[in-house]
Amino acid sequence: MSKKPLNKISGIKVFKRPVFKSNLGIFTETYKKEWLDNKFLQDSISISKKKGTIRGLHLQNGKFSQGKLITVFKGAIQDIFIDLRKDSDTFCHYGSLKISENNNNVLLVPRGFAHGFITLESNTIVSYKLDNFYSPENEITIRWNDPDLSVAWPKNFSYTLSRKDEEGISLQEFISINKF
Repeated sequence: MSKKPLNKISGIKVFKRPVFKSNLGIFTETYKKEWLDNKFLQDSISISKKKGTIRGLHLQNGKFSQGKLITVFKGAIQDIFIDLRKDSDTFCHYGSLKISENNNNVLLVPRGFAHGFITLESNTIVSYKLDNFYSPENEITIRWNDPDLSVAWPKNFSYTLSRKDEEGISLQEFISINKF
């Protein structure tokens, strides 16, 4: 599998959130209906203490699939998303985008993608706006370093992962489970 440019992966969208600075600090908008017409149902936040923390690659299966709008409030991440929509021209290809408190990127990852990231700074805070509720029984974790995906994770990091992420399934196992 290979990495594709953002504009070659259908459904991926990047927005710039406006930031207003004053002597008090900042004010920012993280979502505007004019960016996209989506019915978000849940907001979630992750806080990663260590630089080099990998979260993912996660997806919800079937009717529990989730679209995500991702924003970084503090720190920086290298976001990774893999197209697992079986009828897509970019099936099993991945893309990547740096999102940080300084570049103001907001990333839309549609339903049918596995998603993950690595923190590029300590104490990184990531916000997710989700269009479906989290269902632990329907979550799938694909192995972050699966050789079939060949994701180019940043080097020179001491990686930190949860047990769930260390024990993810391979891309081939995911495909066989879903009978693609």
